[in-house]
Amino acid sequence: MSTLSRKTETRKTAPPPLHETVLSDNVRRYVELVQQSLELEKRKKEIYSNLSDQEKQSVRHILTEMAEQTIPDDLHVRDVALLLDVTPQMVRRYCAEGKIEAYQRLGDSGKWIIPVAQFFHHPNWPSFLQMREQLKSQSIRIAEKMEKEFGE
Repeated sequence: MSTLSRKTETRKTAPPPLHETVLSDNVRRYVELVQQSLELEKRKKEIYSNLSDQEKQSVRHILTEMAEQTIPDDLHVRDVALLLDVTPQMVRRYCAEGKIEAYQRLGDSGKWIIPVAQFFHHPNWPSFLQMREQLKSQSIRIAEKMEKEFGE
């Protein structure tokens, strides 16, 4: 038997992908959902990138309305850093320089209060809202698990 045909035989007997060897239906369903979620995220980015500026503005407006009840009036430095994709130190500098509307909680304490309304039209606003919602969902799931584990 030639080397080429042995290599071909080896390929035919290669193990199936990991997600096909999993025995648990719950694990299989979970992996399928994660795959679908990744595909949806990819499609969502593609569609958003093809929107006109006016359509993007409409999306931001709708998402803002949807999240209005969960968005506080003010943001923390770390939230603004995530939104602007800069470090918290840079956000503090922007606040001190007046590039971001903000005021200090207690005089010169370094604790900034940053009104959220100024960011509603920022290009990262939709992603920021989605990230906040994901963090909220994760926190709720963790709290539920902790309650089950230690609440009984």
